[in-house]
Amino acid sequence: MTTSLELAINALSEPSTSTADAFRTLLVVSRRIDAPNLSDWLNAELNGYPLESEVPDYRSAKALPIELHFDGPMRSSTKMHLSPGDLPAELGASLASYALRDPIAELEALAAGDRNPHMPLPAMWVELYRHFIEQDKVPRPTMMILNRAALTIPSTHLRGTIDRVKTAALDLALKLEDVAPEAGSPGGPKVDEVPQLAQTVNVYLTQIHGGGATVAVGAGAQAVTVNVGDLEAVLAHATSFLAASEVEDLRRALADDGDEPGENTRTFLQRVRTGGAALAVGVASSGAYEGLLALLQQAFPGFMS
Repeated sequence: MTTSLELAINALSEPSTSTADAFRTLLVVSRRIDAPNLSDWLNAELNGYPLESEVPDYRSAKALPIELHFDGPMRSSTKMHLSPGDLPAELGASLASYALRDPIAELEALAAGDRNPHMPLPAMWVELYRHFIEQDKVPRPTMMILNRAALTIPSTHLRGTIDRVKTAALDLALKLEDVAPEAGSPGGPKVDEVPQLAQTVNVYLTQIHGGGATVAVGAGAQAVTVNVGDLEAVLAHATSFLAASEVEDLRRALADDGDEPGENTRTFLQRVRTGGAALAVGVASSGAYEGLLALLQQAFPGFMS
């Protein structure tokens, strides 16, 4: 009989299965292994992200191209296309709060369309751009005024984002199968019973949310925040994976690398990976390695990527 985890793997690996349908099969597994953080993420993907909630980095709209609509004399009009990098820092930073909050099914429908969808920018942003026009800090056509602006969402960007997230979810399902093939079956193992299940889920959520996001570490799935450059936070949360003496060894390795992970830190991680380090109770070497690597990559983007 096919297990729920196998159904999820099949759905996530089948190109003809929509990402929304595939995520629903993974939600069954998540609920049955009692992984609330994973279930919250899947529900947000399926139902959309509320305005007040944080979104994963892959849903950020701050790097999308901008379409500007200018009107001029005698009912003339024209468009101008810019990237956020073309804008003054303050104007570009004002885009940081914009995100693709729609349910994944709606994003899939938009990605399948013939035209690139747009996200209108509010009148306040248009006024801010006009302010920079007066200071001659942004481009504009001569004798024309900006009246509308929107973020352009390339269909290729949507398709690529959806495909990457679906592939990442497939990778998670396969790793869960490696740890506990019966995970997701009625009466099967739960994350608080199998620490490596919890670590596998937590590492995935850390990676999928990106830098500075709220993540979970440890078998208890406690939510924490790891900010870019926050070395002390990395060391504090490393106790979920390492014995106290090994946390000090990690501190020394980072110090020898100039407080930014380098060769000494890589050597330490390899020792953890091969079973040469004392670990926290109930933690496997592979789980400790992946957890520490995820923490370091949150604080120092690009490390071992």
